[in-house]
Amino acid sequence: MTANAGEYDLESYLRRVEQNNPDLSLAYKELDLAKENVVQARSALLPNIGAQGSYTRNLQDIKQSAPVAADLTTGRIIRQDIDSNYDNELTLGVGVNQTIFDAAALSRYNQARKGREIQEQALETRRQNLRAAAKKLYARTQLAVAVVHIMEASEHTSEEIYQSIERKYKAGVATELDLLMAEVDWKSKIPTTAESRKNAELATIAFKNLGWIPLSEEVVLTETDEALPVIPGTPQLNAVFSGRPDYRALLLNRELSDIGQRAAMSAFLPTVSGGFSFAFGGMGNDSLTGDYDYTSMQLKLGVNIPLFAGGYRLSRMKSAKTEQEKAALSLIKKQMEIESELIEIRLNLDEASERINSARLIEAMARRAVALAQTAYINGAATQLSVTEAINKLDQASLGLHSAIFEYRSAYYDWELATGIVR
Repeated sequence: MTANAGEYDLESYLRRVEQNNPDLSLAYKELDLAKENVVQARSALLPNIGAQGSYTRNLQDIKQSAPVAADLTTGRIIRQDIDSNYDNELTLGVGVNQTIFDAAALSRYNQARKGREIQEQALETRRQNLRAAAKKLYARTQLAVAVVHIMEASEHTSEEIYQSIERKYKAGVATELDLLMAEVDWKSKIPTTAESRKNAELATIAFKNLGWIPLSEEVVLTETDEALPVIPGTPQLNAVFSGRPDYRALLLNRELSDIGQRAAMSAFLPTVSGGFSFAFGGMGNDSLTGDYDYTSMQLKLGVNIPLFAGGYRLSRMKSAKTEQEKAALSLIKKQMEIESELIEIRLNLDEASERINSARLIEAMARRAVALAQTAYINGAATQLSVTEAINKLDQASLGLHSAIFEYRSAYYDWELATGIVR
């Protein structure tokens, strides 16, 4: 182990994966957008308040002829040009508009809220899938490293056996056949060991990429295989359904289709709105106001009754009904998929558990066979080839045990994901 090697147990690796995964970060951004959609939809139900003001400075007087008197003898109207505008004109106004009843706006708000809830479940689904994939990658990397250790030890042992037989051959106590067989056994393991190193390196690269670990950093996986998780009992299907975020998302989608049906029906309902406005205006020559001032207040109530939309509203209702039927079918399909998935994973778990028990027994017997073969060889009752064969079978038994442990862990992580209890 190098001095700057990073040690990772399973939990610390999962934290690193979640903190740096771009897909998960994108899901959080999508949730933020869904929350803003709720705010925007809610704004249609809240008062709309506005204010306005203006000031005008007239730089030139506008003269306009206007009657000012009448000549009683002739009956003529006497006219005179007078100033028709003021030097200063000021207007201020404020208005409030409030939607009193708008079923369509209320439906859009409910749809936005339900969309936010669906996005929350989508985020949780992505998070659980990511954790399950990271757990399986961690276990796969452990397996690849363990295979390298086994193959390197096997190659080293075969080399030592070859060197021992070579010395005996030179001393005339071993045959050339024994020497050639030992050399073939040793050198045939060299490419196999090299391949296992390549596989371990590829698995480590994938491990680092998922956790955003620099490729130059040495990593040490500290999680042990000693305490394997116990095979869980089969939960009730209803508990599984309620625990899976992807199923909850489908439930919310069905509720969203119900809201869509009500929204389609709301297109036949009237909308009612009210408003209030207040305005102040002032004009003056020597001041902003004073020569002519006025105020205005208005209270408004509006009703909009839709009468005919060319069949669009009826078509919306049919589309909404179809969406409801699709949502119901999706739920039924998902229930069948989950039930089948649980059965398949449970069979894989049981099989992997049996494989582990069998592999441990085989490894113990193979280890005993190596000890017996070595003792027999020392006593002259067996050949070196018998020892080599026993050691090779022990290596295969160790590989089988590690493979069975990986398969069990992989199936268990699938079980967690299928039951919605990813930790």
